[in-house]
Amino acid sequence: MPDLVRYSFLEKLEKQVLESLKTRHRVLISVVGKRGTGKSFFGRHIRKNGFGQFGKRTITVIDDRVMTMEFLCFFKKRLKIPRDGVDELQPYLKKLPKRIKIIFYINNTPSDKISRADILLKLVTDEDTRINRLEERYGLGSDKLNNYLSGPESEDYSIEHKYTLEAEI
Repeated sequence: MPDLVRYSFLEKLEKQVLESLKTRHRVLISVVGKRGTGKSFFGRHIRKNGFGQFGKRTITVIDDRVMTMEFLCFFKKRLKIPRDGVDELQPYLKKLPKRIKIIFYINNTPSDKISRADILLKLVTDEDTRINRLEERYGLGSDKLNNYLSGPESEDYSIEHKYTLEAEI
């Protein structure tokens, strides 16, 4: 996987977050992209390292309906929420401490859970790299891999958002 520190999109993302925080207490970033583009990798990196002037204690990541949050400096707390349709992440938001300023919601179909985000971050990668990542994840020739590669993949990110950022990782 790539080293995200060298990517300039993090500077652009930080600028958009700072702009959004001028008018809001928290910023919701919807991270989208095809399978194998590095969405979960990106989420882990952000959760462990923060980015720009935002430390990891001011960020929470929700990936595959599981919210992971740092607490007491050394521990991680995980909260899994069932699929209940569009709830604007309310079951998660009720559990967040006030210090959390940024929520990364990682899901290729964000409209299943939210109708709006402050920032839509679309991650892309070249097709050969994406397929190689999927082969590593699911095994070459596996049924799941074949289903992913042969089936349609939605890129309908029809949620309301103020900023859009596309980044290659």
